[in-house]
Amino acid sequence: MKPLLDKKAVMLIGFGGPEAMDQVRPFLESVLKGVRIPQARFEEVVHHYEIVGGVSPYNAITYTQKEALGKELLVRGLELPIFVGFRHSTPSNADALSQMKALGIKQVVGFVLASLRSHASFEKYIERIEEAKKEVGAEEITFSYTAPFHEHPLFIEAQADEVTQVIQKINPSELDKTFFIFSAHSIPVGMAKESGYDKQFEKTTECIVKKLNLSSWSVAYQSRSGNPADPWLEPSVEKTIQEIDRDKFKNVVLVSAGFLCDNVEVIFDLDYECRRLCESLGLGYFRAKTVTDHPKFIHLVADLLTKSLS
Repeated sequence: MKPLLDKKAVMLIGFGGPEAMDQVRPFLESVLKGVRIPQARFEEVVHHYEIVGGVSPYNAITYTQKEALGKELLVRGLELPIFVGFRHSTPSNADALSQMKALGIKQVVGFVLASLRSHASFEKYIERIEEAKKEVGAEEITFSYTAPFHEHPLFIEAQADEVTQVIQKINPSELDKTFFIFSAHSIPVGMAKESGYDKQFEKTTECIVKKLNLSSWSVAYQSRSGNPADPWLEPSVEKTIQEIDRDKFKNVVLVSAGFLCDNVEVIFDLDYECRRLCESLGLGYFRAKTVTDHPKFIHLVADLLTKSLS
């Protein structure tokens, strides 16, 4: 086995989430800092958390990913510390950097937990890392980041595997009557144009569709927020469901391929609201799991990190 990589480390950089109901309001206040929204909308989102039990699985899933990644790196003969830092919950980026500073870490490869890149889903994470470095006096720690992976074969295979698991639950006689909707988080149209976010997601979807040989499918966006007057990516998942030809299709399969784990937005917006909508329209509702800690996804993360460490 190779020795501990001297003064190097890996960091999983994520959004974060509340782990108890009393953390929901502080979490949302952090997320919405500097953003003006009606108080009624704030309370509505708080209620979403109440409906799903007040806990986001995001943090726990990130630690599951960390554990799996550590094992995979050890198999490859790489022994180095893996840190976790969240933008809106603990441990924060500053918490992680304080630990690195105490250990004398000098170089870090960061893996941002988002498959699609835009200012909101990538650059903002990097900005927060730089702010945290200044906050804890760790400017000497240098960061590099792994390459994009929205069309990487291992990512596509991992998500396709999860879709296959759902397909196997559907009556074979109804497969040709099943419509697949691939969803990602909606963002402002202007931000999408700057980053190519929507084009990235379309490529992800096309790769999965081709691998599974699907014939009836669509791309849609979920969890829209912000000023209602501003244009955001469309169509919404809800609108897409409503426009399905119910004479032709009996089932809907949601594939939240723009997410890496089943966070509250996935659970509430899809498993609660979209499920109810499907049921009201007489459509069967199914959802494929996100990649989470699928072995192929963990293998991908390890590949990207190993390449960046070399």
